[in-house]
Amino acid sequence: MLARVGEVFSRWAERWVPDPFVLALALTLIALLGGFALSGSVGAVLQGWYGGFSSIPLLAFALQMCLILVTGQALASSPPVQRLVRVVARWPKHTPAAAGLVAVIACITGLVQWGLGAVVAAFVVREIAQNAAEEKRAIHIPVLGAAAYTGLAVWHGGLSGSGPLKAAESAQFTQGAGQAIPVSETLFSPLNLMVSGGLLVVLPLLCVALAPKEASVPDPVKSPLGDVHGVSVEVEDSGKRTFLGLFVGGVAALLVIVSWARGDIAFDLNSVNLFFLALALASHASIRGFLDAVTEGARGAGAIIVQFPLYFGILGVMQASGMIERLSAAMASIASPTTFPLLTFLSAGLVNFFVPSGGGQWALQSDVLLTTAATLELDPGRTVMAFAYGDEWTNLLQPFWALPLLAITGLKARQIAGYTAVLAIGVGLYVGAVLWVFG
Repeated sequence: MLARVGEVFSRWAERWVPDPFVLALALTLIALLGGFALSGSVGAVLQGWYGGFSSIPLLAFALQMCLILVTGQALASSPPVQRLVRVVARWPKHTPAAAGLVAVIACITGLVQWGLGAVVAAFVVREIAQNAAEEKRAIHIPVLGAAAYTGLAVWHGGLSGSGPLKAAESAQFTQGAGQAIPVSETLFSPLNLMVSGGLLVVLPLLCVALAPKEASVPDPVKSPLGDVHGVSVEVEDSGKRTFLGLFVGGVAALLVIVSWARGDIAFDLNSVNLFFLALALASHASIRGFLDAVTEGARGAGAIIVQFPLYFGILGVMQASGMIERLSAAMASIASPTTFPLLTFLSAGLVNFFVPSGGGQWALQSDVLLTTAATLELDPGRTVMAFAYGDEWTNLLQPFWALPLLAITGLKARQIAGYTAVLAIGVGLYVGAVLWVFG
């Protein structure tokens, strides 16, 4: 039954879902028109757009995001991880089992680091498809692509969750609460263990249910994976083998861990990026192999570099026109201590369509959300996480963060969008229920 629903959504998406860059341009136009209508001031809206587009703090944040993606892909393409990918990809022989396995890998790696989650499951999909082609077995690649994207539906509750990490970084991002919010109250809270732990079970089960049986898979071997846009995973023999990378990277990673434990440095985006940079360096057999992997990751970040300033411009328009404030004020006027976490979740999911950046979105919404939470005498950490769940939820409907996955597999956004839409319904129902009862 669920597989048929997924196929219906997939056919619709293949026809109507635009390219992510086209969507960014369309959303920019919509935001500008909406801003003009709300504010009545063309000049103020245009200044807001340019201010967001050229904001140094936001552009610095874009670099942090690019580092997460680049270090995640460098780690995913390292010889040890690639050997593991090839072993694991031999296990499933049918689409449902493959979809469930890919989703488990995507969710676990997404919780560890979203850049790793964005690519390692895609490499597994590629290997599974190649094995199926060699053995002339039927396999449904689009549903595996959707399963590989599930890491972006759990990432904000993981170690690289930019909203909680920004909230812990400084009071600049928690003005409504008056002080920084430690990760012990967000990422390592009982609420997050319940939500993120539950999604580790719910998402793979949904992917298994979505997978069509092989009898209904049309022309499975002629998948789009023949065109991988220059992405290389063969890095084992790239350059002279040396222990320098292992030594420097290993020592740096150990020092970061010790500094976290001693409280010498904060558990924030910068220290997380340093840790995964060190880990990626240590995992490669040669310095040249590491640099080649970083180069490939940077190519995948190209679309992010181009599109992020557009979304920051949208953020500026929404801020200058009062669009977000009106939405949040309307929410506060109808909120109660029981409904506020759920409304925070829903509002973050809505805004994510326009600003698909967890940290940038948190910078915009944090003041209103935390001020409202303080008025209602609610735990600020739970508010941060309700926001985080809403942001990651609608990633399943927003193809922006699928760009690395699409580059590796050769799939198009419209080929996976129908299946991810069904997954979004399941995630929304599960997380919404938890927030209603325990939020």
